[in-house]
Amino acid sequence: MKIAFAFALLACLTLAGPYAPMTAYGFYAESVQLSVDQKISIAEKQHEIAKLLIKDGQFERVLPEMRKILDLNLQGEDEELVAKSSSFIAYQLAESKQVVLAHRLLDETLARMKQGENSAALLKIKAYLFKSEGKLQKAIETLERAVEIEKQSAQ
Repeated sequence: MKIAFAFALLACLTLAGPYAPMTAYGFYAESVQLSVDQKISIAEKQHEIAKLLIKDGQFERVLPEMRKILDLNLQGEDEELVAKSSSFIAYQLAESKQVVLAHRLLDETLARMKQGENSAALLKIKAYLFKSEGKLQKAIETLERAVEIEKQSAQ
C-alpha cells in the first residue's frame, strides 16, 4: 500500500473518488485504533479528495481535508509520504493562485514533522512560493533554514 500511495503522490494519475463519507474519517481515526496500512489507505484517499477539490475550485475545503491526513499522525518512514502529499497539494494550490492557502498548509505540515529531511523538503516548497510571490529575500532565508536543518539531520 505504501508503494501505491507514493505512486499516487508522485505520478498523480489516479482519479479515485471518495467511497466513504468525509466526516467519518476524522471520527473513525479518533475512535478506533487504525493500523498503519489503514492510515495510509485513508491518507491516499484524502490526497485524491484534495486534488479533486482544487480541480473543482473548492479551495476552502482543501485545508480541512488535508488536516485529516495530518491527524493520522503517520510517523517514521511514512512521515515522508505526508510531506510529499502536502508539498504536491501546496504546489497545486500555488498553480491555482491560492498561495496563502498553500503557505498555511505547509506551515501546518511543518509543525507536525519530526524528521529534518521532511522539514527541509517542505521549506524548499515554501521558498518556491515566496519566489513566485516576488519575495526573494524570504525565499533565500527559507532555503538557508532548510540547509541548516539538513546539516543538523546529517550529524
